[in-house]
Amino acid sequence: MLLLILLSALLLITQREAALERRTTPLLTSDIQAPVAAWLGSPFRQLEGAVEDAEEGRRALEENKALRAELAFLRAENNRLVAMRDRLQRLEDLLGVEQTADIPETRIAVRAVSDPSSPFVRSLLIGAGQASGVREGQAVLSDAGMIGHVVSAGRQSARVLRIDDLNSRVAVMSRRSGARAILAGSNTARPSLAFISDVDGWAEGDHVVTSGDDGQLPQGLPIGVVDPDGLVSLDFNADPVDWVFVLPYTPPVDPADVDLDMNAEGESVDADTPIIAEAAAVSTPEEEG
Repeated sequence: MLLLILLSALLLITQREAALERRTTPLLTSDIQAPVAAWLGSPFRQLEGAVEDAEEGRRALEENKALRAELAFLRAENNRLVAMRDRLQRLEDLLGVEQTADIPETRIAVRAVSDPSSPFVRSLLIGAGQASGVREGQAVLSDAGMIGHVVSAGRQSARVLRIDDLNSRVAVMSRRSGARAILAGSNTARPSLAFISDVDGWAEGDHVVTSGDDGQLPQGLPIGVVDPDGLVSLDFNADPVDWVFVLPYTPPVDPADVDLDMNAEGESVDADTPIIAEAAAVSTPEEEG
């Protein structure tokens, strides 16, 4: 009996050591395999990184080539524009033309509000009038483009007729071709072009600006773009109309309204000052006889 107990105890101890050995062997194997696998995989990881670096380098080279080409184009374009600017400057100096052209540099910034009591469908009220230099006929613009023109001016406020109103007519031209037309409001967001001088001079995408042919507005004020339907998408409709500015433009004066006349030497004098022209006496053969 005692012998059986001793054999059982011996078997338990032996089996326990075998189990510990079986559990320890996989851990030792993993400890050995992990660094070996890392060492063997290192060249592949380096190769993969080198491929990625080469691909990024290729993309960077292509982008660099594109940027160099764009830079060369912009340099050539800049040189052309500088040459045109210098040429324009020389011509303006020869002709005595101001660089600012028709568009005045002075602007009157003012707040615009709706005009529910207006006789027009599309109009605005602005919080500035004659006391601020606002006069009838002056153009009103937002930062995007022309909105309309002043149709009546009080001392502290003025009414603006928008260019999309049915009663609005503005002389315009294509900035690309210079072709003339009349922008006719229609109480819609897209006015139409009427009385077109050159049909072939208008095309989709043309930028529409004031031509100044009406003698009331300066030339070059932005208005909109010709859409595929031949109508004009107005620039100022892209944003809400809140703050606007008025251009205090002075149109050309009718010579009949000028109180100055020219004397024989070409000098301007008051109309009330009499001009005495001395006639040179020319002797004729009959008088000499």
